[in-house]
Amino acid sequence: MAEFDLFIFFRTMLVTFLTIYALLVLSSTLWRLTRLFSGEQPDKQILRLYMSYQMLTIRLEPVHGELLQIGFWLLILLCLWWLHTLI
Repeated sequence: MAEFDLFIFFRTMLVTFLTIYALLVLSSTLWRLTRLFSGEQPDKQILRLYMSYQMLTIRLEPVHGELLQIGFWLLILLCLWWLHTLI
């Protein structure tokens, strides 16, 4: 029988609680957006049209440096994770 490791227990509980919290926040935000965009009123139709136009014409040039940094650090994290499995 493996001995009880307090760090692994804490890490598991933290990840569990944060995952549940993130899912609750995401679902409530999506629900509010669904309620906001649903309906046949003229102002909601204009809002849907405007948001669809904004999503189609998104520009990544202003944030390309930040996206490259996120990708780089994610790659480093995955490499460290892979190296940890080898130990």
